[in-house]
Amino acid sequence: MEKSRVAALVVWVLMFSAASPAQVKSDTSTKWFQATEQKLMDAIASGEKAPWDEVMDASCVITDEEGRVQNKQEFLADLRPLPPGLKGGIAVRKLTVQDFPTFAVVRYLADEWETVFGQRLTTRYRITNTYVKRGTAYKMVAAHTSVVTSDPPAQPVSSDGWQGLVGQYKLLPDGWTFHVVLRDGKLLGGRDPAKLRPLIPMTSDAFALQGSLGEWLFATDKNGKATHIVDLRKFETLIWTRVED
Repeated sequence: MEKSRVAALVVWVLMFSAASPAQVKSDTSTKWFQATEQKLMDAIASGEKAPWDEVMDASCVITDEEGRVQNKQEFLADLRPLPPGLKGGIAVRKLTVQDFPTFAVVRYLADEWETVFGQRLTTRYRITNTYVKRGTAYKMVAAHTSVVTSDPPAQPVSSDGWQGLVGQYKLLPDGWTFHVVLRDGKLLGGRDPAKLRPLIPMTSDAFALQGSLGEWLFATDKNGKATHIVDLRKFETLIWTRVED
């Protein structure tokens, strides 16, 4: 019995010892990437090129949130301090590392704040960076940024003409129908009358539909009655034409 206990203890120690270096390596990598990525984000506002130049591989390709693709030289040439009147910063949050023998994939949430001549903006980005090992060092070979979408804040606008926006709109000739109703002083819209969502006002006749991308622009006649909706969807337009109830 005593020998069995000793043997089990030895096996447990060996298992723990075998796992420890990998865990230490993972923790060390995560700490290094956290510090490195934060240094890179700090350099965005300051326009400091050195941190980026040091970590980027010569072959690195950057894809930004607008879909623009740049090589290392182009990216560094465009990196400049924020102009006068603008201030901002980016915090690296929720960073994770997939650490492989020859490369690592780093993902995190970039939480940005910015003031533009006193007006405050906040935007979040999902960033995925890929690093390869050059000897004992990591070098970034690819970076991709995408915007985390969120509903914009409603603007204080006049609702006097909203009754003229109420109705049904169709993708002619035989497409979907979009319903717009006025309920408790708020406009709601959607394809399913039982699942209408708030139309968030940007101006008196321009809205964002809660939980979706794009803008909904109502075109009205001289009497203030909407004739159609211009639905801006990922920089393309759909036209919803008013139809009779």
